[in-house]
Amino acid sequence: MKRFRSALAFLLALALLFSLTGCAGGEPQTTTEATQPSTQATTEATTENKTITLTDQAGRQVTLDEPAQTLVSCYYITTYSTLALGLGDRVVGLEKKADTRPIYSLCAPELLEKPQVGTLKELNVEAVVALEPDLVLMPVKLQDYATTLEDLGIPVLVVNPESQELLEEMLTLIATACGVPERAEALLAYYEEQLTKVSSMTAGEEKPRVYLASNSSYLSAAPGQMYQSDLVTLAGGENVMSQLPGDYWTEVSYESILAADPEVIVIPAGAEYTAQDVLNDESLSQVAAVKNGAVYAMPQNLEEWDSPIPSGILGVLWLTSVLHPQVYDFETFQKDAQDFYKTFYGVEIPGDLITK
Repeated sequence: MKRFRSALAFLLALALLFSLTGCAGGEPQTTTEATQPSTQATTEATTENKTITLTDQAGRQVTLDEPAQTLVSCYYITTYSTLALGLGDRVVGLEKKADTRPIYSLCAPELLEKPQVGTLKELNVEAVVALEPDLVLMPVKLQDYATTLEDLGIPVLVVNPESQELLEEMLTLIATACGVPERAEALLAYYEEQLTKVSSMTAGEEKPRVYLASNSSYLSAAPGQMYQSDLVTLAGGENVMSQLPGDYWTEVSYESILAADPEVIVIPAGAEYTAQDVLNDESLSQVAAVKNGAVYAMPQNLEEWDSPIPSGILGVLWLTSVLHPQVYDFETFQKDAQDFYKTFYGVEIPGDLITK
């Protein structure tokens, strides 16, 4: 995949002139019919010549002559995935604001020194090309850039893990593209074990009504089409805002929250407000969760467990310990979380970082 920089510059100019139209920008876009993720992403590897053929989560066919040894990850979710799959050392470039991701400092500080290539709103194509990666991992919101990169001979794998099923599919795709499918299999086996355990523990238990707020405001909630709604359901709860339209955080009114009357309010990691802010809001004083002090914040100094990331299973377990402490206490969860990071990330996580 190595090539002369002068030739690349010429090709890049042509590609940008004729191919890059309608690039993602502004607010995150709602997935359209044309960009619906494939729920049947497939993989095929030919052992004789090591060729790997994949169908990614945008329904695109991706072919690699051999397993990818160098990766550019345009998205924190795919970067987290490389860490959980033991592929962090293959990442040569990643998303911007890497220094805001505590897990990088904890288990892969070398990532903080790597070139940063973009955000969910835009991608620096020239920076990606200069790194000459074997494969680019890209969210569906950036897929307008995929054609440009592929015209330059750089394969792109587009992902859109907006459910537990699609998260598992994404991990399988990345691991297969890198020639280590068994690592994804180990993660998926762990997920199945834990989800079966949670389902068994919570069977017959009452399902608490849960309001899962967004990072930016507690007057914004997760609709039923978001991964975050899956998290609530898997933990044995009921998402009170599941009927909201769309697949992204949706603004709601105080009246809507009062009408839903959640028994538990959950604040995600990285929120711009605190549990105390919610408890102190007089407009919410009659909500059951506020009256009973049942407002909980996910740990702020690890990963975003409410997101579709490899450690998202810990979000399910954490919420299970919050909703059903009688069958799964928080101390047991802390140990399970530490075991997960030791097994899949190879790092010891201090117990005081695992909070609720």
